[in-house]
Amino acid sequence: MPAGASSRIEVLPPEVAARIAAGEVIERPASVVKELIENALDAGATAIQVEIREGGFAWIRVADNGTGIPRDQLPLALARFATSKIRSVEDLTRVRTLGFRGEALPSIAAVARVEILTRTAEETEGTRLLAEEGRITMQPAASPVGTAVTVRDLFYNTPARRRFLKSPLREAERVRETVYRYALGYPEVAFRLLVDGREILVAPPGTARERAALIWGREAAEELIPVFWEAADLRIAGLISRPTLARSSRAFQYFYVNGRPVRSGLLAVALERPYAGRLPPGRYPLAILHIELPPAFVDVNVHPQKAEVRFSQERSVYWGVSRAVETALSGFPPPEVPPGFWPGGMPELPARPLAEPLEGYRPASRWRALGQLFRSYILAQSEEGLIVVDQHAAHEQVLFERLWSGSPPVALPTPAVLSFSAREAERLEAELDGIRSLGFDIEPFGGNAFVVRAVPAPLSGQPVEGLLSAILEELQAARRDAGDLRERLAMRLACAAAVKAGDGLSPEEMQALLDALQEAWSPSTCPHGRPAWFLLDREEIERRFLRR
Repeated sequence: MPAGASSRIEVLPPEVAARIAAGEVIERPASVVKELIENALDAGATAIQVEIREGGFAWIRVADNGTGIPRDQLPLALARFATSKIRSVEDLTRVRTLGFRGEALPSIAAVARVEILTRTAEETEGTRLLAEEGRITMQPAASPVGTAVTVRDLFYNTPARRRFLKSPLREAERVRETVYRYALGYPEVAFRLLVDGREILVAPPGTARERAALIWGREAAEELIPVFWEAADLRIAGLISRPTLARSSRAFQYFYVNGRPVRSGLLAVALERPYAGRLPPGRYPLAILHIELPPAFVDVNVHPQKAEVRFSQERSVYWGVSRAVETALSGFPPPEVPPGFWPGGMPELPARPLAEPLEGYRPASRWRALGQLFRSYILAQSEEGLIVVDQHAAHEQVLFERLWSGSPPVALPTPAVLSFSAREAERLEAELDGIRSLGFDIEPFGGNAFVVRAVPAPLSGQPVEGLLSAILEELQAARRDAGDLRERLAMRLACAAAVKAGDGLSPEEMQALLDALQEAWSPSTCPHGRPAWFLLDREEIERRFLRR
């Protein structure tokens, strides 16, 4: 037994118990913002302002225009398990509010200095409450109707917990993601976010598509289609992306169960199943989906931060979401792959033997395209035998080398003006020099917009929106992975622009790709190290036929 420990079982002092409980609810500044936004929404707020400084460690303020807290009930707001949302065990099966356990404000006050300024519509003056180290003071104060909660010096009395958190910059990003999650789920509520005095988001009330355009960008919002499906007591509504728009991660998928933002692998799989055949592997749709069902069929009390839920009828929910998405995607049928190994029919090529070339025969290329297998692999003849080329890996390597070596820019017929979210615009602006070094002519165009006037020659003809989307995905990944950013951008752009598995190629396109690969400096692998081709030589072929 550790030194100083006692074998007696004793009830912990209230201040110790409060800090332990706070660790379950308040993990980081974003947890504070989440809880306070939920309180504001439960209070009927139509406008919410969030402001943080130094990543939220120094200062967090969430102000709303909700109903406010009556003066005589204000001290109870900091008492554990004091709530206006439930009265009995049965109420747990009927709760529709975002908060209900009475833990948020007490948990915050256990690890920070808290000030609450509030007034109800019936009161002529407001009330200011100050809480620090368990001491509470109250006094009258001027206040608009609503509540403003200010949290200072988060984790000042639990320094060990703070050491496990990220830098203020990363924690501020988590706060921003939290605000975006609620702003997307509640487009009828105005949101404003300030970080270190800088206005990051100003979102007036609007439609779901307008809110998506504000946060994800106008181009992404234009690719969203509505979802609506209803059966019995299950209702599903929201927006999903067309198969023409996808991302490399699930970061743009938002699910809300009875208004509560949740993480759910079940819902993600149900969303993505109808996209099978419509999206390439490793690409994920965008979604803002609201699932509404009777509260008795969903347990919202299975996670300390109420970030996960459990459905009593999981199969029904899964089926409903899949049906809703499938119905919305009915106008986008998956491409049909013709049967057989040779999509589009056998290519018409000169009738030449596959074995030794005829006397005097000098092919124009060392490799000669014969056909395409599974719309993914090019079969080619060479003097050594049969070459099988992965068309995507080969094209990716060709494009990467041309980008890396510095290709001249090609002017667009018309400059493209693209809008992005505030977070994406920040990342682009911070890395403009690296992007320009690859051959892009790009510059800010006011607000969160950028104008692109030219693209690298190897990427000409590619949609500019897709190229910038690939760059943004790599900039996000670059925050986690080490390596030369210019090289990583070239790799990502080459991957985005290269022909894909499943793309049909004409004989001329196949031959052009083989010729370009043979001229590459490193033709054996793609930039990620996967083989671009392999050889079946004469000895291997004869061995397979038991001739050796």
